[in-house]
Amino acid sequence: MLVEHCQQSFEQIVDSLTMRIQLPEELREALEVERGASQANPFEMRKAARFRCCGRSVVTIDNDPFVMPGQELKSLAIVRDISRTGIGMISHQQLFPEQLVVVQLENATLKARVARTRRIAHFCYEIGLTIVQHRLDKD
Repeated sequence: MLVEHCQQSFEQIVDSLTMRIQLPEELREALEVERGASQANPFEMRKAARFRCCGRSVVTIDNDPFVMPGQELKSLAIVRDISRTGIGMISHQQLFPEQLVVVQLENATLKARVARTRRIAHFCYEIGLTIVQHRLDKD
């Protein structure tokens, strides 16, 4: 399943898409600074530690019956944090809970289910995903 999404190289796919996210200035600044292990929050019930990062990813909606009119099937997103069980990202389009997506990173491909979406600004959504399946890509 995941193999068919990796026919082209990661860089070829990224170059073929346009980054359409409109980041608010304060979020842009936070993404430039945030790196490493996330601070523990006593009010969050997490299964695994989160690691903050800032990188590009290619998100493909995975033949899902929940595709909404106007949604792009393949788009660029920014990975904000990642853990053993989930991934947080910023996208220009709203994804909806229970949608299945394939997230292609530079060295891995993840199949994930949308857990939550929060609108930050116009063309800027924070998406929380639960990883369903993963595969490390070889160089």
